Amino acid sequence: MCFIHLKIRLDRLVFYPIKTFRAMTLPSVNPECSRRSSAHEREALILGAARRVFLELGFGSATMDAIAIAAGVSKQTVYNHFGSKEELFASMVRTGCQELLEVLRVGAGSEDPEQVLRCMGRQFLEMALQPEKLALRRVLLAEIAQFPELGQIYYRSGPAFLRELLAEYLAKQDHEGFLVVENPPLLADQFVGMLASCLMKAELGIKPEMTPDERERYIDHAVNLVIRATRPATASASRKEG
Repeated sequence: MCFIHLKIRLDRLVFYPIKTFRAMTLPSVNPECSRRSSAHEREALILGAARRVFLELGFGSATMDAIAIAAGVSKQTVYNHFGSKEELFASMVRTGCQELLEVLRVGAGSEDPEQVLRCMGRQFLEMALQPEKLALRRVLLAEIAQFPELGQIYYRSGPAFLRELLAEYLAKQDHEGFLVVENPPLLADQFVGMLASCLMKAELGIKPEMTPDERERYIDHAVNLVIRATRPATASASRKEG
């Protein structure tokens, strides 16, 4: 019986010429590149899962086990990327600032700070008014009393991080003579504050989402106030003569 079975299996074998076999061989892959790509993909996967779990359960009830299950990875994999639930929350908040960071990075060498601030304002409101971001801040406000450190984590990873980036940009504009900024950190705080002040009604559910025209008017007003207050005297004189 064994010989017959072996004979049948041999009869079913298909033999390819060596050239054909070589043609079918998969191309080599750089292992280091593959590992970096996989690590980045896993990190993004975990951050997305954490966002869903935090929104559904809140920070206090969310666990690394639940996040691992939502991401489809082991709990050890989550810990390999993020050492604690607090670190994972901070990374999730910081990720939301990356688009704004790119706006400031690209505009760092621009001679038109008005356009850069306007672009940043659009990105900021587009990000901050997303339903998911509003929901996350509502969860945050509801749990700060029980987890006081959560407010510090959120502020350092999000608002404070953004203000520092903007302050650096404004200081550079002052150094290069495009603007006159006596106190870049204070001005950065005030500019972001002007933009953020329109979020309260949205967070409280008092006012529906802002229309594109409303956003543009809001951004224009904030940017115009900053530019008028910091425009160099020579530029102001040239503007009046023109």
